[in-house]
Amino acid sequence: MLSVYKDISIWVALGHGILAFFSPCVLPLIPAFLGILFTAKNKFNKILGFFIGFSFLFSIIGVFSGQVGSFFANYGTLINYILGTLIILMAIFYLSGKQIVKESKINVWKFKGGGFFTGILFGGAIGLVWIPCSSPILGSILTIAAGSSALKGGILLFVYSLGISIPFLTIGIPVSKLISYSFGKPKWEIFLRILGGTFLIILGILIMTGKMIA
Repeated sequence: MLSVYKDISIWVALGHGILAFFSPCVLPLIPAFLGILFTAKNKFNKILGFFIGFSFLFSIIGVFSGQVGSFFANYGTLINYILGTLIILMAIFYLSGKQIVKESKINVWKFKGGGFFTGILFGGAIGLVWIPCSSPILGSILTIAAGSSALKGGILLFVYSLGISIPFLTIGIPVSKLISYSFGKPKWEIFLRILGGTFLIILGILIMTGKMIA
């Protein structure tokens, strides 16, 4: 268990998730999403289902990424340069405000009400909404997952989903309202992009130089 705490890639994945939580195109929608989730008769079952559906989606993506990357595991230093370069490219996309994947149009209102199984579907749907909005950040952690095994990739993306879902379920509404209405969108969005982009560039350089191994 101690080795998990010492694994820097786990903390990096968590940081990616927290950064993805602040995705500008999703943050204003959080109160509506939580309204759908918390108006269910059996809130606990639906929230549990949401967490499972949301985490499962990203974990499967991580397993796939790790599986693909495992085929190139023997190339060592070359792979580090490729992965580091890709992450730096993701940082450039993030700084420029570009999305790698186009926004998906999903009608989440059809998941209003229901219980555990509806929560699972709702969690998967919200995950699909979050993917294009945070695509450069997601692409970065997927690149790190591609430098590990399928199991490690699944774990990293599960932790990534925790980084999104924990603040989403706990402080989502106040943070959304505070940032959207108090500070004004342009100011906080520019600050976040600079902070997040710098984080990704440093991460890419560390991987290229072999200072961080996924």
